[in-house]
Amino acid sequence: MEQPPKFMPDKELSKVGGSLWLYIIMQLTLSFLFSFVAMPLIMYSLYYDYSAINACIEMLISFISGIIILWFMSSSFKQNIKDLKFTFIDTVSMMYFLNYAIGIIGALLSKFGLPDTSPDFSLNGSVLFNTFTFISVVILAPIFEELIFRGMILNTLTKYNKMFAIIVTSLLFGLLHLNITQAIPAFFMSLVLCYMYVQTDSILVTILAHAGNNFLALMSAYSNHILITVLVLALVIYGLITMVLKSKEFNEFIKEEKTNENWYARFFKRIPNLLYLVFTILWIIISLFMNMF
Repeated sequence: MEQPPKFMPDKELSKVGGSLWLYIIMQLTLSFLFSFVAMPLIMYSLYYDYSAINACIEMLISFISGIIILWFMSSSFKQNIKDLKFTFIDTVSMMYFLNYAIGIIGALLSKFGLPDTSPDFSLNGSVLFNTFTFISVVILAPIFEELIFRGMILNTLTKYNKMFAIIVTSLLFGLLHLNITQAIPAFFMSLVLCYMYVQTDSILVTILAHAGNNFLALMSAYSNHILITVLVLALVIYGLITMVLKSKEFNEFIKEEKTNENWYARFFKRIPNLLYLVFTILWIIISLFMNMF
């Protein structure tokens, strides 16, 4: 097993939390600015199509914040997006199996009375609204989130320990969704995405899997259509078979990545990372209680 780099990693570990804080602040700042810049359009849209204008603004915020944070992280972690490999592998199907498992988790959570606090991304609006929503959810979100979390954060943390990198990246990714009904499924989804990236060294694999998962979520409104149902079931079965065939590989990977160094404690002892953990968990708890009462 490769030894961790000799330099002190504490400063670099702090940059992970600092970058995510910047991402959150940018999202809030851009939302605030757009609310004033786009106010005339929003007022006009009250008589036209408010949902389409709102979806367009969210799409622009996602694009602008994604570009800025990628530039910042690329400079901070000394990584170039062009260095990420672009190949494809069949294990993308595991994401579809996981999508089915996520649905089961959601159903179980609802049985315990947990409200659904996730945003509604269904394509049930106008043509403009559906177009902007599709671009944001199926194209922009997978590209930027994968480049940020798998391409930058995971790549940085794997230098210390791959298992540690996968779990922490997944935790950070899940918490960024800021609601319980998305955070838990996103965590498990990220475990697969991170493992796929570590094993294939391919960012395109995770982008396609992420986009496919989001696309299926949008298509859930049409689950009563026989073709959609058959497609989902076929992908779920194929994904399950892939997971079973790779189970031995998973176990060997976990054994190989055992380490005596407590990288988890070292990571969350850094102030930016600890504050991110506390802030996102509190946000999720507060939003959960607000939706329950």
